[in-house]
Amino acid sequence: MLPQLPSHGTLPVALSGRVPCNGARSSREWIPRVDPLVTASGLGLLVGGLVSRHRSGPSRASRASVRSKVVRNAEMDRSYLNFTGFPFPLGPVFARRTVRTQVGDGMWTFEQEQKLANIAVNVRMTAIKLEDGSLWVHNPVAPTEECNALLRELGLPVKYIVLGSAQYEHKIFVAPFARRWPDAKVFTVQQWSWPLDLPSALYGIFGTELKDDEETPWSAEIDKKLLCPKDRLGLGYSASECAFFHKRSKTLICTDALVYVPEEPPAVLDKEELKGLGRTANNFILDLVAFVNWRGSGDRIRNAIAEEAKGGSPNDEALLRKGWQRDALLSLYFGPDGGSIVEPSQAFRSIAGRWIVGPVCYSLVYGGKIRDEVKEWSERLCEWDVQQILPGHFAGPVGGNQDDIRRAFEVLGENVEATEPPEFALPWPFPQAVRYPAEDLKLLTDIKAVLRTLNVI
Repeated sequence: MLPQLPSHGTLPVALSGRVPCNGARSSREWIPRVDPLVTASGLGLLVGGLVSRHRSGPSRASRASVRSKVVRNAEMDRSYLNFTGFPFPLGPVFARRTVRTQVGDGMWTFEQEQKLANIAVNVRMTAIKLEDGSLWVHNPVAPTEECNALLRELGLPVKYIVLGSAQYEHKIFVAPFARRWPDAKVFTVQQWSWPLDLPSALYGIFGTELKDDEETPWSAEIDKKLLCPKDRLGLGYSASECAFFHKRSKTLICTDALVYVPEEPPAVLDKEELKGLGRTANNFILDLVAFVNWRGSGDRIRNAIAEEAKGGSPNDEALLRKGWQRDALLSLYFGPDGGSIVEPSQAFRSIAGRWIVGPVCYSLVYGGKIRDEVKEWSERLCEWDVQQILPGHFAGPVGGNQDDIRRAFEVLGENVEATEPPEFALPWPFPQAVRYPAEDLKLLTDIKAVLRTLNVI
């Protein structure tokens, strides 16, 4: 999840109309259409959002049956103008590329890029073929013409659209996506908007709220367990999330509860931009860190720039690796230690290649007054015979089981300090406890202290 306060909200108006990208021309008629779209944001109301609309409507080493497909065609463009989000617009603003990957028998993921300034992460929609030949779609992404074409290419009707989170970056696309599949039924977790907690219908989402004690039409194939804290956080924030279990593939499907940071960047991210982030000289992020002397790292960055100038530029592989490591750390910590930004490999290794609770969720959502409820929810997830996990960001699906879930959520245990090593731990190659480097977590820790003082979390 990109750096975004847990309080999200906007009140945009969506003006849909087709704008061919990359100079492409189409013989189709482009029809502008005005639609209301309200999405939840953080500390205020913003206006924005242009959405395109067409007239017609497991192992850790590798994923099983994986096939990726990207359509590049003048008739299938990626246009999607979106400038909503608080405190900063969550990009890309003008276009979004979609990568479809088959991850199992009758299971596909659709990934797009999600950006804030120079930092990017993937965001994932999952589609599962049900026994009746229809599709169950989890957390829709931007319904660009390319995305719609890749989905329609499966030849299966969308029957259910499911929003498993109250977070802005996932809910923003539900209304425009549902308008492209008008026969589909929409289901959501408890939603929230600020400063007025408006009904979901007023921001374009017409659906049924998921309840733990109520059956769903797909329950014979996909089970669910809901996190819906009895008390909302400050500003009325709803920390709701629904986890799902696809019985046939034994897959746990979640949104933000768990992440698995891979060694290689997701395919949908722009490798040239990551290489640019991997450079030390002529790097906007590092220049900014040096300018503000983030945690006294200014001199270290300037020395690193001088060293790179002497030794020449690293090769593309090294740039891509370092760029991805920096990108992941900045996405997960907001502001990791300056030393970790300059040389990210050690900090990256502490969180990569294992299932973890994301540092933002741990610090700013789960680690406060709902801590016990989240821990209890995580134990309920372990009632399922989970063999792989498919989250909303980073890698997925990746092999994982009850032990991995418990190990990730152990940071929420009573008297557990997530930056300190456990009192007893078996040495490698035994599984290691999840811990966050204190110097990288410091910004989030400081924000958490302020929010707890204000009784927000």
